[in-house]
Amino acid sequence: MVEHDCQQVDPSCPHDSSLDTITFAEYLRSRNASSVAISTATVWTRAMLGQEPEDISALFFLHYCKSGGGLLQMRSDREHGGQFLRIRQGTQLLAKGLAAALPTGTVQLSSAISSVERLGNQRIQVSGPNVSLTARKVICAVPPTVLPTITFVPALPASKLLIASSYSYGFYMKTMLVFRTPFWVSKGFCGLVQSFSGPISIIRDTSIPVDNKHVLTCFMAGIPGQEWSQLPSAARQDALLKQVGQVYGEPVKAYEEFEELLEYNWKADSDSGYGCPSPSLPPGVLDSAVDAMRNPFGDVHFVGTETAEQWKGYMEGAIRSGERGAEEVRAGLEHVVAKM
Repeated sequence: MVEHDCQQVDPSCPHDSSLDTITFAEYLRSRNASSVAISTATVWTRAMLGQEPEDISALFFLHYCKSGGGLLQMRSDREHGGQFLRIRQGTQLLAKGLAAALPTGTVQLSSAISSVERLGNQRIQVSGPNVSLTARKVICAVPPTVLPTITFVPALPASKLLIASSYSYGFYMKTMLVFRTPFWVSKGFCGLVQSFSGPISIIRDTSIPVDNKHVLTCFMAGIPGQEWSQLPSAARQDALLKQVGQVYGEPVKAYEEFEELLEYNWKADSDSGYGCPSPSLPPGVLDSAVDAMRNPFGDVHFVGTETAEQWKGYMEGAIRSGERGAEEVRAGLEHVVAKM
């Protein structure tokens, strides 16, 4: 049902007030979803957004699914699915590769921006505590939750501020459990787990056998994840190993083969907007401000995975949005040259 309904949503202009006035939980109940179906759908929203179905617009979730080709494709491990490929060297390889292709000194790190001021036609002052630049065009790639922390002169349109301030992150934390051996493989398991109970919503085998790395990546999300995060460090680790041991039927080996735990808490990361993987919208916003995040404001152009029409919330969406923003800037600069 969700797959069918998300396919009816326009990826570029998702207007549907009947879906945007209710939460995803209300949408499920209105279609007589069983308790097991609602539990399954709760795993989707937690795993994909760190949110509970009660907290997000039905239209937003269906649109989010449509941007990735549909719910089934987004959740799929098969070719073209959202979980099909990983990067052996880590996803930061993409950013490092792009930076290395630019002239030395082009990328300025630790240079936070606090204001963007229009001084004239194609003349913008970009300023922060450690940086001051004048540019003809500006591409803003910060998450919507960070946008309100930057002062724009003149002020951004009300519709853009509304949607930016309405976005919020759920709870989402990724932890990698490193083991000496892939004990789950010897039992014939692929490693993938979708759980209705316990702090871990999703487990994926992210091992790299050729590098002798045996890793289960655990995603703690939504209410269970948030409750787990309040535990002391030792208790958090114990809860994860206990659940891993239970689901694979190896309560002893999970502890014996365990080597180390690696984790990152996006809730403490101001640059990401204090969350991951993508912020969500409550009812009543998307239908009325659908294009607001993507539309340029004078010579300021807005990109980021949240603005993508395809694969919103994913790195694919981020790259596609960057190409769109670059094309907007190129076309704008060429137009000025042509007029001259």
